[in-house]
Amino acid sequence: MQDSRPSSGTEETVERVRSLLNRFDELIQEASSYYDVKTLAHRIHILSPKSANISLTPSNGKDVPLALTALIHGVEVAGLAVLVELLELVTRGSLNIEQPLGVALGNIAAAENCVRFIGRDLNRSFGREAIETAEDRRADELELLLARSERLLDLHQVKLKIDRPFWIFPYTKAGYRFARAVAPDVALITHWGKGFSQDGKCSDEWVNSVGGIGVTLELGQNGFEPAQISRGLKAVKCAMEVVAAAAKGNPVAIPGGQLAPIYTWGEIVPYPQTGLPVLDEGWHNFKLVKSGDRLGQFEGQVITAGVSGPVLFPKYPDPMADGSYAKTPPAAELIRILREIKEADLPT
Repeated sequence: MQDSRPSSGTEETVERVRSLLNRFDELIQEASSYYDVKTLAHRIHILSPKSANISLTPSNGKDVPLALTALIHGVEVAGLAVLVELLELVTRGSLNIEQPLGVALGNIAAAENCVRFIGRDLNRSFGREAIETAEDRRADELELLLARSERLLDLHQVKLKIDRPFWIFPYTKAGYRFARAVAPDVALITHWGKGFSQDGKCSDEWVNSVGGIGVTLELGQNGFEPAQISRGLKAVKCAMEVVAAAAKGNPVAIPGGQLAPIYTWGEIVPYPQTGLPVLDEGWHNFKLVKSGDRLGQFEGQVITAGVSGPVLFPKYPDPMADGSYAKTPPAAELIRILREIKEADLPT
């Protein structure tokens, strides 16, 4: 279990998170004057034009064309700011909601304590039968919305330094077209075959498994960086436009011109099952590595890259209070290395 107490230097972030959570609630209340607001669970809502009069009766149909989620990880706070800014526009009348829109916040308790999660990773908790933690219960609540959502745009951030936003989601043709239509200038990472993690389903993967279209947008490094919030707001507004156009019979189209690169896994380096951290210092997201370059060492043996490409999600475990490191690995993999592909390389 992660320590749920805020660490030194996080008090300002915690205060801003709590302020934004309160503002989120206020804006949902204000929006109810103009829209039909249905609450499925705490801070999980569907906003619809009053004339839509949607039912909350569970069904196999997808009666929510688009769902927007944030705070699936408690330290990934920019998405919360994005949804609050979106609701500000809606309540001021600067942005109209033309069809049902889901808005949901994920691991609120973790966000209030400035940790990624408390009991288990919420983004590995979808579709689980076991109800062992608060995250399992929250996943069940979020599934009430996600099960009836035709499309999901999940807003995330990464822990370590990065110089760009990127899409990341399990490949589906519809998901690929949706992401490209929303932000064609953003690098796209996709994968197929095995799931992202053996620990459980991510939100986008679960949405795909129940017949929807799930995509995730990583805005940048954790924090309230204004450019990330602006980029996220632009993406969600564009997603709403794409979905509104699709509802009118216009197919989701990939724009012409130069598109950002596509990547998939080139190599996944597993994390040792025991021992101390092994990555050399200085690795960060999208830093380039060449085949044969040293990544780190474990028990006197040098770990080298088997392929060339940008690295993703390097793992440096957080030290404990006494300065030592936990003996258990923080994740299944130590680092991932990407390989660039073309659209023709994607599954048919």
